[in-house]
Amino acid sequence: MTYSRTLIEHFRNPRNAGLMANPDAVGEGEDDKCGDLARFYLRVQDGRAVDVRFQTYGCGPTIAAASAGSELATGRPVDDLLRLHRDDVERAVDGLPDERKHAADVVAEAIRAAAQDYVRRHV
Repeated sequence: MTYSRTLIEHFRNPRNAGLMANPDAVGEGEDDKCGDLARFYLRVQDGRAVDVRFQTYGCGPTIAAASAGSELATGRPVDDLLRLHRDDVERAVDGLPDERKHAADVVAEAIRAAAQDYVRRHV
């Protein structure tokens, strides 16, 4: 398997990893086949995700995708996050091998779930 430099950098130096105290929203995504899990926390101001944190359990590509996804989500309107697609996450790590594309699915699902949680709680 060949991974991009971007993916390797996010895996070695994940951004925004960890818990968030009193988040405005929380969402999870999971791959039933391999058990990878991502949980995203959002802090929202004026309809935008101003702080994004994550926890993840899984393979290196899932950790990297979560890190890249957290950067991708930061500063974006919650409405945009409701429509985040796995392709957006995959592009953020400069691609994934076919056997690791589940990483982008897990992360996109978790970010969308967090955005949905925000809408349920605050709209």
